Amino acid sequence: MSKVLRGFWINSLRYSWPAYLTIAVFFVLGAIAGNYGVKVLPVEKAQELNAYLDQFIQHTGLIEFDNTGVLWSVLYNHLILLAEIYLLGLTVIGIPVMLGIIFTRGFVFGYCASFLINNKGVQGLVLAGAALLPQNILLLPALLIGGAASLSFALLLLKRFQNSQIIIWPSFLAYTGVMVAVLLLAAVAGLVEVYLTPLLLKLAIAYLL
Repeated sequence: MSKVLRGFWINSLRYSWPAYLTIAVFFVLGAIAGNYGVKVLPVEKAQELNAYLDQFIQHTGLIEFDNTGVLWSVLYNHLILLAEIYLLGLTVIGIPVMLGIIFTRGFVFGYCASFLINNKGVQGLVLAGAALLPQNILLLPALLIGGAASLSFALLLLKRFQNSQIIIWPSFLAYTGVMVAVLLLAAVAGLVEVYLTPLLLKLAIAYLL
């Protein structure tokens, strides 16, 4: 199994770099769209969100988290997201949907970061670093690698339709192994999000106040 995985990684980097590039481009386009979405946000809605953010900042120190409950919720969401990407990679027609998921995740990330920075300036940059960066250092690579693996396998299936001599089973095992590894990385990101990010956010807000 380890030899199959190693071979999959080497072949992916050597022959499937367009898939990695495509996934990265869709994520970046989503982030750009999220940034644009903040700029065209109606003034009333922007003021409402800004007031909510100010209220959140003022009461952050008083908020108590049910870490266990939140952790299971975060892990469940990560599992569903990566399971969708995995299953879409098993079909050719699922490619547009998978790319749409990557674009949407980029949009959410870009929107949140842009809103904080545009409305709070340097303070927003600090808040974005504390609230978004820790877990996304792990989650975004997991998402991009999983998306690239999904796209690569879907394209392999497409080639299989054109050439029945192509053997699918070894690549399927490798694809599944990669997605399991990606899921484990996302699980660690979930732990960071639940246990480390709130602490960093509280420290950042205490520093800013």
